[in-house]
Amino acid sequence: IRNDMNIEEVRDYCLAKPFVTEDMPFGDGYVTFRIAGKIFCCLPLTKGQLVQLKWNPDEFDEVVETHAYVHQAWHRHKRHMIQFSFDEYAVPDGVVRRLLDRSYSYVYGRLPKKIKSQLES
Repeated sequence: IRNDMNIEEVRDYCLAKPFVTEDMPFGDGYVTFRIAGKIFCCLPLTKGQLVQLKWNPDEFDEVVETHAYVHQAWHRHKRHMIQFSFDEYAVPDGVVRRLLDRSYSYVYGRLPKKIKSQLES
């Protein structure tokens, strides 16, 4: 298992997903990835190799208890955002991908049917 995934690889992985856009609504150094305008991943580059993910609050305790390197995001709504840092931990690539996939699926799943059908047409 590789343990050296980095922010650039997270960016590439996010952008390879269907319907994802990238922007910097909070200024340089804070990259967000969205599906139909809804954020699922943030990279606050000024904070180092930090990844923040939108999360299902019903699964918050599970992910924090399962992975020692996952925490509540430092400035976001409690239980709605998690974060981990490559600067602090060697997070296995497979775990990073699973967390990104779950965040993406959670946000995509909450989109209205009309929006999904527009994206998929």
